[in-house]
Amino acid sequence: MMSESENEVAVILASHGYFAQEALKSAEMIVGKQKNCATFSVTEEMSLKEARNQLFNIYNSLETKKGTVILVDILGGTPSNVSGALCLQTDNTVVLSGLNMPMLLDLFTNRTRSLKSIAKLLKNAYQLGFKNISDTLTEKRQDNNGSSFL
Repeated sequence: MMSESENEVAVILASHGYFAQEALKSAEMIVGKQKNCATFSVTEEMSLKEARNQLFNIYNSLETKKGTVILVDILGGTPSNVSGALCLQTDNTVVLSGLNMPMLLDLFTNRTRSLKSIAKLLKNAYQLGFKNISDTLTEKRQDNNGSSFL
């Protein structure tokens, strides 16, 4: 019988500073505590070698049979570079940039899907998560004389 963590993809959130840790805390406020999930924080005093070793240790501490999704804050930074190196050396790992709350919530509520399906879902969540609310409010005000919010 498969344990719950074997049925879900492993998740690593990686960022400069402690953004990943705080994003996880915020997401867990909404969807509940997550298992088989870890954060990776690159700090100023950390060397590239230390960052790489720490990420590989985190990866090795997780149940990765179903696959691993690594969400990084920005493309081209140390978190994405060492995550890319890990992706090249492991099977069934996907690295995605642009860590944000809509992506994270969609990931945590769809962890039993395939990696390919999750990657597609998160791309969509990233795109749908961006909205110029000011423009929307201005348009609504013009259409409805300000009688509704969104």
